[in-house]
Parts: sequence; C-alpha cells; structure tokens
Amino acid sequence: MNFLFAFIPRRISNKTVIAFYELLRKIQKFQKASWREHLFINQKAFSGHLNAISKNKGYIEDQNSYTDMPYGKATMQYSGCEIFAVYNAAYSLLAHPLMDLPELISFFEKDGMALGGKFGTSPKALRDFLESKGFTTFFSTMEKDFDTLAAAYPSLIFTMYNDKNDIRKEIHTIHISKSNDQYTAHNVYCNGTTVGPCPSFQELIKSINYGKAKGISLIGIRKS
Repeated sequence: MNFLFAFIPRRISNKTVIAFYELLRKIQKFQKASWREHLFINQKAFSGHLNAISKNKGYIEDQNSYTDMPYGKATMQYSGCEIFAVYNAAYSLLAHPLMDLPELISFFEKDGMALGGKFGTSPKALRDFLESKGFTTFFSTMEKDFDTLAAAYPSLIFTMYNDKNDIRKEIHTIHISKSNDQYTAHNVYCNGTTVGPCPSFQELIKSINYGKAKGISLIGIRKS
C-alpha cells in the first residue's frame, strides 16, 4: 500500500504534474463560473487579517486563519497557498503589496484556479501573472537545476510534495525570500512560523517536513 501512496511523487515526472495543472486551468476557464460576490466578501474579511500581516513584517504566514475568505468552491485556508506565495514574493521585492489579497484572489479565480479551487492554482499561472505585472521570471521543473536557479534570483516560489513518500500529504506552494545569501521559507506550516534562515536552498528544503519535502517546480523572480 505504501508503494501506491509513493507512486505519484516518485514515479510521475514534475513536467507531467504541471501539465495536469495546466489542463485543469484551461478546463476551469471554459466553465466560465462567476465568483464576483467573492471579491466583496474577501475585501470585508481581509481587514481582520491586517494586524497579523503587520506582526509578520508584511508577509502572510498564517494560512490556517483564512477560513473566512472563499476561493472558488474552496477557501483560502484550504487551497490558497499559491496565491499567498505570490503575495509574499511580490512583497519581498517591492516592500509593499503588489495588490490587495482580495484582488489577487479574484484574478486567479478568473485564470489559474484548478478544479474550482479544490486543487489550488496552477504554478504556471503564478508565473504568467508575475510576468504580466512586469517581473522577470524563470520557471523550472528540473530539480537538478533548482540550486542554480535559486542562487540567481532574489525571490522564489517553490511548489513541492509535502512528503515524497505519501501523496496523501498533498502539495504545497511557498515563497522563499533571500537576504544576505540566506534563504527563509514563508507560510510553510500555515501557522505563523517561518523556516530558516539557511545558507543554501538545499539546506532550507531539507529543513522542511523533516527532510520529506520534494520539489515539483521553482520560479525565480526579480524586478525588471
């Protein structure tokens, strides 16, 4: 039975996983669901999270607190990690939010959401959004290239298996900031804590989930 749970993270290529997300993204766009009412709900709810963001020096670290903000058919607590990663990545480069979180949610509900939000957001949609806002990015699914990519860009978005031996532990996306060549991971456990700083990308990843994390994709981001 353990072999079955490990089959996807061990045997299915990262490129195939990303292609599957992109297929779900396209299907979602064709469905033309309307989530207009969510923007108002989320704008009202987001004000209650501003104190926590301020305490976390401008970053969103407490995904588990976002049960009050819908994302498609899910909530931001359940499947908003990719959007939180975009919010945090842009903040790390600009020292202010690129746009309010409710507006970001609305954007990805229109383009990027997978399976009504129940599978989160396609990682390539994150790259497309950042490039549309003028950032320079590089997207890779090749784990052997992650160290080089991480060293070359000041801000990173990392999509990973929480447990390389158990797909039931699901997939998570985080932002990784850099300062003085030290790497810090944000919103890893969704409870307000960070991981790091660590002197290298690999050391940081080995510090997550007791070394069980396994990379799927990495986006390098810088201001143009």
